[in-house]
Amino acid sequence: MHSSANSAESVGQNCGWRSLVRSGALCLLCLLLGLSGLAEAAGRADRRGESRPPAGPGEPSWIMIHAATGEVLDSREPDRPGPPASMTKMMLALLTLEAVRDGQLKLSDPVRVSRLASKMGGSQVYLKESEQFPMEDMLAALLIGSANDAAVALAERLTGSVESTITRMNERAAALKLSQTRFGSVHGLPPGPGQEGDVSTPRNMARLSQALLEHPNVLRWTGTKEAPFRGGSFILRNSNHLIGQFSGADGIKTGHYFEAGYNLAATAQRGSLRLIAVVMGAPSNKARFAEAARLLGEGFNRYVEVAVVKAEAPMGAEIRPSRAAFAFRPITTKELRVVVKREEREQITTSVEIAPDVRAPLKRGDVIGSLIVRVGGREMLRAPVIAPAAIPRSFFWWLTPWK
Repeated sequence: MHSSANSAESVGQNCGWRSLVRSGALCLLCLLLGLSGLAEAAGRADRRGESRPPAGPGEPSWIMIHAATGEVLDSREPDRPGPPASMTKMMLALLTLEAVRDGQLKLSDPVRVSRLASKMGGSQVYLKESEQFPMEDMLAALLIGSANDAAVALAERLTGSVESTITRMNERAAALKLSQTRFGSVHGLPPGPGQEGDVSTPRNMARLSQALLEHPNVLRWTGTKEAPFRGGSFILRNSNHLIGQFSGADGIKTGHYFEAGYNLAATAQRGSLRLIAVVMGAPSNKARFAEAARLLGEGFNRYVEVAVVKAEAPMGAEIRPSRAAFAFRPITTKELRVVVKREEREQITTSVEIAPDVRAPLKRGDVIGSLIVRVGGREMLRAPVIAPAAIPRSFFWWLTPWK
């Protein structure tokens, strides 16, 4: 019995050791797998740190650009398509202001309200059929109050019908190379059954914002917080909450319906630097303004605009093209500015490249080469340079006719 008991105890001890060994091996395996998983996760985190992560569900896509040059300063999924909603009205405003610029229309021209315009829902100024308002007032209703009835009335005044204005809007989008933009309305309301909806991207809307800002008087509306309409019996209220709250903010347009999310094309200027930020698909009204304010705030803190050369200021060393009677310094036709990070300001360099086929005689304004602006080794800008005056041939040019 004693021997049997010892034998059983020995078997039990052996089983216990084997169990401990198996448990230890299992723990070690789990530890190794856990460390491997952590390393993989860390690797993914490092890779994400190289560029901004894509937006998750309900997160906006956005872009921030330098208004003067269009240089992209920051972005997240700037080419993600979505409905622009009432930002669509920016293209209608652009066509209207271009018609005014070209003398086809005047801001004082009357705009008559059709039956169709009077029946538009959503944001409106409650236009009545056969009413008339100056185009200037209708633009205020469009850009301050985001009025859909004013959008239809302006579209009909612009080309004669809503359909033909939509065609013009898409033609202008193509001319601006807004390759991911398609307009199906003049106001941005959700499409009805069988209708084509509006679609665009933050990058395209930023480019449209640039084109609109080429008409500085647009800011008199987009930068206005409140304005009277119909003799003061109706008050237009700007839905862009950055106006009056964010230093330098003076535009441009909001947009929202359920499927589109909350959109905003915002611009602000501090000193000579103007930035544009476009946010699309934000989950809330508050989120779109917070995101735009963050982008613009970081932009003004991090970047500075530098005038590289003034218009018609001689630059670089003197050059003497083939057959020229004398040397000269080239000029540019306009002032050139770049936007750089503040710490890169002292790294800006310029150089002039003369085209190899340039020969005298030259007329004032003849393009003779390019000015290249670099920051460190990165090319920032390339612009044409011209002859500052008429450059005659050298008296002895015929001695080397092959040059």
